[in-house]
Amino acid sequence: MPIVVGITLRTAGKIYYFDPGTEHYLRDERVLVETARGPEIGTVKQPPFEVGDDQIVPPLKQVIRRVTKADHARETYNREREANALEACKRLVTKFNLPMRLIDAQYTFDSSHVLIHFLADNRIDFRELVRELAHELHTRIELRQVGVRDEARLLGGYGMCGRTLCCASFLSNFAPVAIGLAKEQGLALNPQKISGMCGRLMCCLTYEHECYKEFSAELPHLNATVETPRGTGKVTKLNVLSQQIEVAITDLPGPIWFTLEELRGGTKTEPAPLASESRCSGCARKHGQQSDFPEVKLNYAESDESSVEEVAATASVEGESPAKRRRRPRRRSKRPSEGAPQPAGTAREQQPAASPRAQQPKAPRQQQPAAAPATADGQPAAPAKPRRPRKRRAPRKEQPAVPVAVSAQPERPVQSDPAKPAIPPGQYRPRRRR
Repeated sequence: MPIVVGITLRTAGKIYYFDPGTEHYLRDERVLVETARGPEIGTVKQPPFEVGDDQIVPPLKQVIRRVTKADHARETYNREREANALEACKRLVTKFNLPMRLIDAQYTFDSSHVLIHFLADNRIDFRELVRELAHELHTRIELRQVGVRDEARLLGGYGMCGRTLCCASFLSNFAPVAIGLAKEQGLALNPQKISGMCGRLMCCLTYEHECYKEFSAELPHLNATVETPRGTGKVTKLNVLSQQIEVAITDLPGPIWFTLEELRGGTKTEPAPLASESRCSGCARKHGQQSDFPEVKLNYAESDESSVEEVAATASVEGESPAKRRRRPRRRSKRPSEGAPQPAGTAREQQPAASPRAQQPKAPRQQQPAAAPATADGQPAAPAKPRRPRKRRAPRKEQPAVPVAVSAQPERPVQSDPAKPAIPPGQYRPRRRR
């Protein structure tokens, strides 16, 4: 079996196998290796070890030597040239108005090749850009389109956990991440909580899933009934990493956390402390304790007098007199005076029901002639003049309709009388009777 050494060419890049020869290289040691693009400086990630023939991709390149001080100086000079090449490429992208975002530029060790990574939504025709950039930098140009995860790995940064990004520190390959992994680990399905700096699902959901499966194998499932030192309860929440279970017990006010050892028959937990010593009637009833305040019960009866007495009896406290209930005064109906006129509809409604004797028909009264009014001297006044009847207007006579001749051709109206002009139809109508 061949002996190989694992080397990465960039930080947290893919591990490539090289032939170490007769030398023995240590971990994190800088070496100079031969690649398809020319000599490059890499970092040893796996010391020499044996692998199968099926894991090697021929041809197997060889490690040239360990890095010297001159090699370090040449690498520093290439990093400075990379910044200048990136600025020149940005200027040309703006000139040609290309929809692409540049990430970084990488020079090979001998400065014969420069690789530029960019991010774009669609395919871009950058042939003119490569031609102008090669004329300005005087070297071979290679543009490579990458995704958002590769952008985060090349640029680096810190995650929400406070550590360096996994893809920029130790991950060499990107494994597919599914939303089901977050559900099995009991995480909140909030995109802001389970997404990384690249906007995709965090890579740690994949490589931590095996640890969660191993730890949760001995824990009970949610909504399962378990026996605890405090009694039988129902599992409401799980903490896989700390091996703790939250159990809701019927006789106790709230859920209690237990460790896995306690559920297996370990030490008994302490009772949960009370929130406060004094409680109102609602809190005391909830926790099964006696309230510090008197409980008031209101029992209303059907009659008003009995209800007032019962309320005063139940609401009384030691040393206090029962409060009297104030009654609302009745509103008396206004009776009309004897001489005041009454409307026609109200007199019949206010009269009580008549007796059968009173319902018999009465004889009509004889109307006496009204006395003539007198003047101040006592002599009879002159009779008033009778009013003249109001004249009614005679109804207007309807005017006969004017005959109008209607022809089949509206362009040439037919005239009944050549002396009079023709009247267009529908213009004059007879007046309506009011």
